[in-house]
Amino acid sequence: MEREITFDGALVQDLTDARPREVAQSTDGGTQVLDAVYFDTPDHGLLRRGVTLRRRAGGQDQGWHLKIPGEHGGRREFGWPLDAGSTEQVPEGPGNLARAYARGQTLRPVAHLLTHRRRRVWLDADSHPLAEVAADHVAARVLDGHLGRGAPAAELSTWDETEIELTGGGPGLLDDTASHLAERGIFPAEHGIKLARALHCAGLDTRPAPPADLAGAGKTARAVVTALRELTDHLTSLDPAVRLDEEDAVHQMRVTARRLRSLLRACERLFGGHMAGDLAADLRWLGHQLGAYREPEALRARLTAQARELPADCTPGEAERKLRKVLGRRCRHAHRVLVAAMSSRRYYTLLDRLESFVADPPLAAGQHPGRARASRILRRERRRARRRLRTAIGLPLGRRRDEALHRARKAAKRTRYVADALQPVLGSAAKQQQARYKEIHKRLGRHQDARSAEQALAELAHAGGTRSSEAFAFGVLRARQRDSSAADIEAARRAAGL
Repeated sequence: MEREITFDGALVQDLTDARPREVAQSTDGGTQVLDAVYFDTPDHGLLRRGVTLRRRAGGQDQGWHLKIPGEHGGRREFGWPLDAGSTEQVPEGPGNLARAYARGQTLRPVAHLLTHRRRRVWLDADSHPLAEVAADHVAARVLDGHLGRGAPAAELSTWDETEIELTGGGPGLLDDTASHLAERGIFPAEHGIKLARALHCAGLDTRPAPPADLAGAGKTARAVVTALRELTDHLTSLDPAVRLDEEDAVHQMRVTARRLRSLLRACERLFGGHMAGDLAADLRWLGHQLGAYREPEALRARLTAQARELPADCTPGEAERKLRKVLGRRCRHAHRVLVAAMSSRRYYTLLDRLESFVADPPLAAGQHPGRARASRILRRERRRARRRLRTAIGLPLGRRRDEALHRARKAAKRTRYVADALQPVLGSAAKQQQARYKEIHKRLGRHQDARSAEQALAELAHAGGTRSSEAFAFGVLRARQRDSSAADIEAARRAAGL
C-alpha cells in the first residue's frame, strides 16, 4: 500500500528545516535515473479513475507497476518484472488487473517520462526508516494520439517536484509534514500523479467531472447517495483482488454488491425513472456470479473445520482431505466462470452505469426531505422483515419453512444495510436497528448455512468415488448441522420482538 504526498518544486532545504519531530535523522539515499512509459486507454479511463500503469527501468524497484485507489487515501501497488512485457505491449498480469478500469478498451502507451531523482531517507531515533523524500526533475513527452488541441507535436515538458512516501512511518507523518510546509506557504501539488501533470502540460484535463452538488437535496437523499458513492468506489477497487482470488475478496465484493442493491431497492422512490431498479437488477446478476463461487468457498471453510473435530472412528483426516479436494475443485471452476463474467461487456456496462448514476443521481422532485422520509423508509423495511420472519416461524418444519426463513434473512439483511446508510439522518435510532437486524441476519444466516451444508453433504455421500468411510463421516457431519438451528431461530425471533 503506497502512501505519499507530492509538492511542486525541489524542497530539500525546506524539508530539512521543517521536517516532523519524529524524524531523528536524514540520510543520503543517492541518485537515480528512472525511465518510464505510462499506459492508458484512448479516453484515459485509468487515470480518470485514479489508476496508473507504467513500465519503468531504473531504481531499486524497476518493473511494471499498477497502482489503484486504496483505503485512507493510499494506493495499492502491484508489480511484475521488467521483462514481463515490451514498451509497446502490456503483459497479461497487469492487463487483467486493470480490466475494471479500462472497461474493455485497449491499453497503449500514453507518455514517456524521464526522471532524475535525488533521494533522502528519514529515520527515527532507532534508525528505522520512516519515509523516503525524492526530489525529482521530470522531463515528459506525451505520445502521438494523446496530445491536446493546439499542443505542438511531441512537445517536451519539464518540472520539479518532491515526493514524500511512507516506508515505515504512520499517516500522521505526512499530515505533520504538510502542516509544517503550509506554514511556509507550500501546499500539495494540484497534480499528484506524474502522468496527470504531463497530460495537463500538453493541454489535456484528465480530472473526472466533479459529482453533482447535493446541497439542496435534503438529508435523506444526501445520506443515501453518499453511501452509494462509497460502495461503488469500493466495488471497483475489489475487482483486482477478486481476479487474483485473494482471501475473502469475493465475499467482500458480494457484500458490497448486495448493499448497493439493497439501497437502490429500498430507496427507489427517491429517484426518478427506472434507473435505480434497472441497476438493482444488474447488481442481482453480479451477485449471482459472485455467489456461485462464494457458496462452495464458504462450505469448504465450514465443513473442513468441522471435519477436523470429528472423533477418530470417523476418519477426520480422510474426510477433511475429501472435502478440501472436491470443494476446492468447485471453487476453481467457479472462479474461472466468475472472471469470465467480470470480463464481459455486461459487467463493464454495469460499472459505467453505476458511476454515472452516483455522480449525478436522478433525484425525484419532492421525494427526499429530511428525517421523516428516512424514518418511513426504515419503518417499511422493518415491517417487511418482521412480516417475513413471522410467516416463516409459523410454518411446520420442512423445506417450505427453510425457504421462508431464507427470505426473512434476506429482508433482515436489507433492513440492516438501509439502517446503516441512514445513520447520518436518524442517529442512534438507526444504529440500534442496524445492530438488531444484524443479529437477526447473523442468526438466520447460520441456519441457512447449515441447510446448505446438509444438502452438500448428502450429495457428497452419494457421489461416485466416495468411500464408505467418507460417506459415514459425511453422515455424521450432516446430522450435526441442525444442532444449533432451533436456538438460532429463537434468537432471531426475540431480536425481532415477535
